[in-house]
Amino acid sequence: MSTPTNYSQPGTPTPNYGNNDGNNQKRTTTIMGIAIAALLGLCVFLLISKYSTSKQLDSTTMELAQQKDAFTELDQKYNEAVTQLEQQKGINAELDAKINQQLQELEASKNQVAGLIREKKDYRSALASLERQKNEYLAQIDDLKKQVGILTETNNQLTTQTQQLSTSLNETQAKLQEEGTARAALVSEKTALEAERAQLSKKVDIASAIRVKNITTKAVSVKSSGKEKSKSKAKNVDKLNICFTTEPNEVVPAGEETFYLRIVDPTGAPLAIESLGSGVSNDKRNEQEFRYTTTATTNYTNGESEVCGSWQPGQNFVKGKYSVEIYNKGYLVGTGAFNLK
Repeated sequence: MSTPTNYSQPGTPTPNYGNNDGNNQKRTTTIMGIAIAALLGLCVFLLISKYSTSKQLDSTTMELAQQKDAFTELDQKYNEAVTQLEQQKGINAELDAKINQQLQELEASKNQVAGLIREKKDYRSALASLERQKNEYLAQIDDLKKQVGILTETNNQLTTQTQQLSTSLNETQAKLQEEGTARAALVSEKTALEAERAQLSKKVDIASAIRVKNITTKAVSVKSSGKEKSKSKAKNVDKLNICFTTEPNEVVPAGEETFYLRIVDPTGAPLAIESLGSGVSNDKRNEQEFRYTTTATTNYTNGESEVCGSWQPGQNFVKGKYSVEIYNKGYLVGTGAFNLK
């Protein structure tokens, strides 16, 4: 017989199939235990988390419900206050303006309470303050209504008094108008008389001016001894002697009279040096001022008399035609002319 081939040879290890199967089974059991424990832990965690979330959700829902109730209460009280204030309008513009101001303040208070509600703060005292604010506003309106009633009564009294005063004023104005018409007539008459008197006064003033005639101008040179000699050339002339004759005027009372002599050179400029007696006077007829060269005075006796004045400027004269104007009491009473070669 032949020897079986599956017999182990001396020195060769024999496989332990029964031990390997036991180890694998242990590992599988261990892994399954760990997985089950993990699943159990996850289930516990999920249950706890769900419970906490549910509790938090219930709390949030309750807070939202309370907040909603608070806003509802706030709106109710605010709308009630607005309605009560709006019902007080329509009496007069001043009271309406006051109520509009109160409504704005009330809205600001409402916004303040709403802010407390949103911030989850105690809003009860602020809401109670809103109610007190409304009651104070209504009390103020009642006071104003009473004042308006008093003012209305006073205004009616004043209206009656005003009507009485208006009637009295109209009567007084009618009387004043009559008096004014009479006064206007008197003023008009007075104005006419004053104008007539002014015109007569002007005529008298003009009539009192003493007219002159025979106006002559003598150009001379003056020697150191004081002796004068007639000259006709401008470069040789030192002095001008102007003489004239007064005409009779019975209107003028006798006494000293002053005549203003105005010498105008060929260029049209008046000869005038203030330090030598020149000055400014009024031309009443033309109502303007004029510059005069010098003056001449005389003791007037209501008749003809010769009067002379002189002009010695201490400087050269120019060649040409000169004019002479003589004024008395502001009126031109005579004119003359002369030539220097």
